[in-house]
Amino acid sequence: MKEMIPEDPAARPQLRAIQYFYVDGSFEFGFGLLCLILAVFFYAETHLQGWLSAIVDSSLVLVMVGGFWLVNRLVKRIKENVTYPRTGYVKYRRDDNPRRGWRVALGLIGGGLGAAVAAVLVTSLNVRLATMPVLTGFILGIVLGFLGWRARLQRFYLLAGLSIAVGVAFSGVESALALAAYYLTFGLLLFASGGVTLWIYLRRTPLPAETPDEH
Repeated sequence: MKEMIPEDPAARPQLRAIQYFYVDGSFEFGFGLLCLILAVFFYAETHLQGWLSAIVDSSLVLVMVGGFWLVNRLVKRIKENVTYPRTGYVKYRRDDNPRRGWRVALGLIGGGLGAAVAAVLVTSLNVRLATMPVLTGFILGIVLGFLGWRARLQRFYLLAGLSIAVGVAFSGVESALALAAYYLTFGLLLFASGGVTLWIYLRRTPLPAETPDEH
């Protein structure tokens, strides 16, 4: 996808550093994995009964913590084995600006924000299950739109629109199974986006040739 470069030359190095984090599609792979985990969670919640259902309902925190751990491992592994050998390791400078903490926190928890809100609302008697896919789609769409604006990458705007469209498509069903279908579908779309991004990255940045003294 096309990158949008700011006119201010002083802002370009910082923007390039932000864009480098998303250059290999690892973010979409990690985000997609989290969505697939949540799809399994809501599918199990729909089909299990009795004490098994109660265990699943009470395990959301463990699912989120374990999911973020797996996502972090996946993204780290992709970067260590694919990205850094090609274009180098980037250490992001520490920023003492107190506002940065909020921006970083939003970026880190954004992937699971919609899931957490959805899970809480599903257990509330005041919210209909039929509204959950579209609500979740809008929440994740806002998060992805913010990432697209911050990184100036158009593919995140496309993903934001797809999140909303998928949420609308699965709304109207009074079952948590529709929420599972949303996460499954959008997770696969994220994997597709990550795959295309990784393919483009690999074509543009092959491994550097080894010199004789490296053996």
